[in-house]
Amino acid sequence: APQSLRLSSPQTEEYRMNIPLPKTSAPGIRAQSAPAARKEGSSAPKPLSARPLGGQPLKPTTASSKVNRGKPEPEKPSVKGPAEPRSRPAGWSELPSSRLKSVKCADPFAQKATQFKTKFGSVFNAGGIPCRLGHGAVNVKLMWHKDPVMLDYDPLLVTCAEGLIETEHPYAYAARACFEELLEAEGGGEKAMPLVSRIVPGIRAALVSPSKTTFEGGVVAATQLSAAVGEELNSHIHYLVAQMNRKSSDKALAPKILKAFQTFEEYGGPDALKVIKTKVPTYCSIYF
Repeated sequence: APQSLRLSSPQTEEYRMNIPLPKTSAPGIRAQSAPAARKEGSSAPKPLSARPLGGQPLKPTTASSKVNRGKPEPEKPSVKGPAEPRSRPAGWSELPSSRLKSVKCADPFAQKATQFKTKFGSVFNAGGIPCRLGHGAVNVKLMWHKDPVMLDYDPLLVTCAEGLIETEHPYAYAARACFEELLEAEGGGEKAMPLVSRIVPGIRAALVSPSKTTFEGGVVAATQLSAAVGEELNSHIHYLVAQMNRKSSDKALAPKILKAFQTFEEYGGPDALKVIKTKVPTYCSIYF
């Protein structure tokens, strides 16, 4: 290079003084090349880091550090496992459709000897009772072909009482609905008075049934009969009260049983109260 370009200054001399020189091998020993050094297991020489005038090493800067300088690093999305199944509320312990599966239906293809559980089933299936079931969108109700006021209750009402022990659809619903609507019809109580002695055995058979639903239907039927015939039921109350009192400790049935006792007393008078007190000493009168 020309002599005019070889300029030196105090600053350049100081910068040269701060740069460490690489170590050279001893004289007489030939330095190995980089590939040969790697073959022998020695690591390659590390590059020299530039030092400023103050002597502190410079930190390497990258593109990410320049962009995120002064900003917090974004949180990495956590990897979640499989989603846990949502717990159902307490009111949805079962599906709504499971209620329909619990209702037993009569087999229309069964043999006649086993198809009908009571006389009511055979009479209803043969069309002996002038009504049919009307299936609506929500509820089921009876549809009469003839007004109940024009019907003869003997033996129609007795047959309905015998069907209170039915447990299969449609006979179970039809028997209870027919019994209720016949008693509530105009003049139904007067027509039922001479049949009380024949109706009570059917209600008592429902009260001794092991089925809770059948027992409940018997309690409701006894309440309806007492409200229709009044004091005519007093001579038969002791058959009903004794069976009802057996399940008075059931929390679900206790309110309906108490209502039946109160109905017996309301429509039967003091004579009915004496019979109830004899069978259930803890009963409290509605008039005290």
